[in-house]
Amino acid sequence: MEQALALLASRGYAGLTLDDLAERTGVAKTTILRRWPSKAAVAAAAVERLALQSVDVPDSGTLRGDLHALLHGAADTFARGRGMFVPRLMREAGHHSEITDLLFTVIHTRRQAYRRVLALAIARGELSPTVDQELFIDLLIGPIWTRLLITGDPVTRAYVDSIVDATLTAFDGTTGTTPPRAP
Repeated sequence: MEQALALLASRGYAGLTLDDLAERTGVAKTTILRRWPSKAAVAAAAVERLALQSVDVPDSGTLRGDLHALLHGAADTFARGRGMFVPRLMREAGHHSEITDLLFTVIHTRRQAYRRVLALAIARGELSPTVDQELFIDLLIGPIWTRLLITGDPVTRAYVDSIVDATLTAFDGTTGTTPPRAP
Protein backbone atom coordinates (compact mmCIF):
# COMPACT_ATOMS: atom_id res chain seq x y z
CA MET A 1 0.00 0.00 0.00
CA GLU A 2 2.93 2.32 0.56
CA GLN A 3 3.74 2.18 -3.14
CA ALA A 4 0.12 2.92 -4.06
CA LEU A 5 0.19 5.93 -1.72
CA ALA A 6 3.43 7.09 -3.28
CA LEU A 7 1.96 6.85 -6.78
CA LEU A 8 -1.20 8.68 -5.71
CA ALA A 9 0.93 11.38 -4.13
CA SER A 10 3.15 11.86 -7.14
CA ARG A 11 0.71 11.30 -10.00
CA GLY A 12 -2.80 11.61 -8.63
CA TYR A 13 -5.56 9.14 -9.30
CA ALA A 14 -5.46 9.61 -13.06
CA GLY A 15 -1.75 8.79 -13.10
CA LEU A 16 -2.02 5.69 -10.92
CA THR A 17 -1.75 2.58 -13.08
CA LEU A 18 -1.74 -1.03 -11.97
CA ASP A 19 1.16 -1.70 -14.33
CA ASP A 20 3.30 0.92 -12.58
CA LEU A 21 2.23 -0.37 -9.18
CA ALA A 22 3.16 -3.93 -10.18
CA GLU A 23 6.56 -2.74 -11.38
CA ARG A 24 7.24 -0.79 -8.19
CA THR A 25 6.19 -3.64 -5.90
CA GLY A 26 7.88 -6.36 -7.90
CA VAL A 27 4.75 -8.46 -8.32
CA ALA A 28 2.64 -9.33 -11.32
CA LYS A 29 -0.38 -7.20 -12.13
CA THR A 30 -2.51 -10.34 -11.81
CA THR A 31 -1.33 -10.69 -8.20
CA ILE A 32 -2.60 -7.20 -7.45
CA LEU A 33 -5.89 -7.91 -9.20
CA ARG A 34 -6.43 -11.08 -7.14
CA ARG A 35 -6.52 -8.98 -3.98
CA TRP A 36 -8.07 -5.78 -5.38
CA PRO A 37 -10.37 -6.03 -8.39
CA SER A 38 -9.65 -2.57 -9.81
CA LYS A 39 -7.52 0.55 -9.67
CA ALA A 40 -10.26 2.17 -7.56
CA ALA A 41 -10.08 -0.68 -5.04
CA VAL A 42 -6.29 -0.34 -4.78
CA ALA A 43 -6.56 3.40 -4.27
CA ALA A 44 -9.37 2.94 -1.72
CA ALA A 45 -7.27 0.49 0.30
CA ALA A 46 -4.30 2.84 0.25
CA VAL A 47 -6.34 5.86 1.26
CA GLU A 48 -8.15 3.91 3.98
CA ARG A 49 -4.80 2.83 5.38
CA LEU A 50 -3.62 6.43 5.41
CA ALA A 51 -6.83 7.56 7.12
CA LEU A 52 -6.52 4.92 9.83
CA GLN A 53 -2.81 5.59 10.39
CA SER A 54 -3.25 9.34 10.59
CA VAL A 55 -6.01 9.53 13.16
CA ASP A 56 -5.34 8.67 16.77
CA VAL A 57 -8.10 9.62 19.16
CA PRO A 58 -6.40 11.69 21.83
CA ASP A 59 -7.48 11.85 25.46
CA SER A 60 -5.54 14.72 26.96
CA GLY A 61 -8.15 15.23 29.66
CA THR A 62 -9.57 18.38 28.07
CA LEU A 63 -11.62 19.10 25.00
CA ARG A 64 -9.25 21.91 24.02
CA GLY A 65 -6.23 19.61 24.23
CA ASP A 66 -7.95 16.84 22.28
CA LEU A 67 -9.09 19.22 19.54
CA HIS A 68 -5.62 20.71 19.25
CA ALA A 69 -4.16 17.22 18.83
CA LEU A 70 -6.72 16.17 16.20
CA LEU A 71 -6.53 19.36 14.15
CA HIS A 72 -2.75 19.55 14.27
CA GLY A 73 -2.67 15.89 13.21
CA ALA A 74 -4.95 16.71 10.28
CA ALA A 75 -2.83 19.68 9.25
CA ASP A 76 0.36 17.65 9.58
CA THR A 77 -1.12 14.89 7.41
CA PHE A 78 -3.00 16.81 4.71
CA ALA A 79 -1.06 20.08 4.49
CA ARG A 80 2.48 18.88 5.13
CA GLY A 81 2.62 15.10 5.25
CA ARG A 82 1.77 11.82 3.60
CA GLY A 83 -1.80 12.90 2.83
CA MET A 84 -0.88 16.00 0.85
CA PHE A 85 -2.33 14.28 -2.23
CA VAL A 86 -5.86 14.11 -0.73
CA PRO A 87 -6.77 17.70 -1.71
CA ARG A 88 -5.63 16.82 -5.24
CA LEU A 89 -7.89 13.76 -5.15
CA MET A 90 -10.78 15.98 -4.13
CA ARG A 91 -10.16 18.19 -7.13
CA GLU A 92 -9.95 15.11 -9.39
CA ALA A 93 -13.26 13.73 -8.07
CA GLY A 94 -15.20 15.70 -10.69
CA HIS A 95 -13.47 13.73 -13.43
CA HIS A 96 -13.43 10.29 -11.75
CA SER A 97 -16.62 9.31 -9.93
CA GLU A 98 -14.93 6.36 -8.23
CA ILE A 99 -12.84 8.83 -6.21
CA THR A 100 -15.95 9.82 -4.27
CA ASP A 101 -15.82 6.53 -2.38
CA LEU A 102 -12.16 7.07 -1.54
CA LEU A 103 -12.88 10.49 -0.14
CA PHE A 104 -15.84 9.22 1.85
CA THR A 105 -13.52 6.74 3.55
CA VAL A 106 -11.07 9.45 4.61
CA ILE A 107 -13.77 11.88 5.70
CA HIS A 108 -15.84 9.27 7.53
CA THR A 109 -12.81 7.88 9.40
CA ARG A 110 -11.65 11.31 10.50
CA ARG A 111 -15.14 12.51 11.49
CA GLN A 112 -15.52 9.40 13.67
CA ALA A 113 -12.42 10.46 15.59
CA TYR A 114 -13.87 13.92 16.17
CA ARG A 115 -17.15 12.34 17.37
CA ARG A 116 -15.24 10.20 19.86
CA VAL A 117 -13.42 13.28 21.19
CA LEU A 118 -16.72 15.12 21.55
CA ALA A 119 -18.22 12.10 23.33
CA LEU A 120 -15.33 12.18 25.81
CA ALA A 121 -15.94 15.90 26.39
CA ILE A 122 -19.65 15.26 26.97
CA ALA A 123 -18.79 12.48 29.45
CA ARG A 124 -16.45 14.88 31.31
CA GLY A 125 -19.16 17.55 31.40
CA GLU A 126 -17.29 19.93 29.09
CA LEU A 127 -20.04 19.89 26.46
CA SER A 128 -23.77 19.52 26.64
CA PRO A 129 -25.13 16.21 25.36
CA THR A 130 -27.35 18.28 23.05
CA VAL A 131 -24.42 19.87 21.22
CA ASP A 132 -24.79 19.79 17.44
CA GLN A 133 -21.77 17.58 16.83
CA GLU A 134 -21.90 17.73 13.06
CA LEU A 135 -21.89 21.55 13.07
CA PHE A 136 -19.11 21.55 15.66
CA ILE A 137 -16.98 19.29 13.45
CA ASP A 138 -17.78 21.31 10.33
CA LEU A 139 -16.61 24.49 12.04
CA LEU A 140 -13.36 22.80 13.04
CA ILE A 141 -12.40 21.25 9.72
CA GLY A 142 -14.00 23.64 7.25
CA PRO A 143 -11.38 26.39 7.52
CA ILE A 144 -8.51 23.96 6.96
CA TRP A 145 -10.13 22.46 3.85
CA THR A 146 -10.97 25.93 2.56
CA ARG A 147 -7.27 26.72 2.62
CA LEU A 148 -6.21 23.37 1.19
CA LEU A 149 -8.75 23.36 -1.63
CA ILE A 150 -9.57 26.97 -2.45
CA THR A 151 -7.29 29.72 -1.20
CA GLY A 152 -3.95 27.93 -0.96
CA ASP A 153 -3.14 29.95 2.15
CA PRO A 154 -0.82 28.20 4.61
CA VAL A 155 -2.23 26.05 7.39
CA THR A 156 0.06 27.16 10.21
CA ARG A 157 0.09 25.93 13.78
CA ALA A 158 -1.15 29.35 14.94
CA TYR A 159 -4.02 29.18 12.45
CA VAL A 160 -5.03 25.73 13.68
CA ASP A 161 -4.94 26.99 17.28
CA SER A 162 -7.18 29.92 16.34
CA ILE A 163 -9.72 27.54 14.75
CA VAL A 164 -9.94 25.54 17.99
CA ASP A 165 -10.30 28.72 20.05
CA ALA A 166 -12.98 30.18 17.78
CA THR A 167 -14.99 26.96 17.74
CA LEU A 168 -14.85 26.57 21.50
CA THR A 169 -15.92 30.18 21.89
CA ALA A 170 -18.78 29.69 19.44
CA PHE A 171 -19.99 26.67 21.39
CA ASP A 172 -19.20 28.02 24.84
CA GLY A 173 -16.84 25.23 25.84
CA THR A 174 -18.58 24.69 29.16
CA THR A 175 -22.16 24.22 28.00
CA GLY A 176 -21.84 23.12 24.40
CA THR A 177 -24.50 25.55 23.26
CA THR A 178 -24.16 28.54 21.04
CA PRO A 179 -24.12 31.62 23.29
CA PRO A 180 -27.13 33.91 22.90
CA ARG A 181 -26.67 36.91 20.62
CA ALA A 182 -26.78 40.36 22.12
CA PRO A 183 -29.94 42.30 21.21
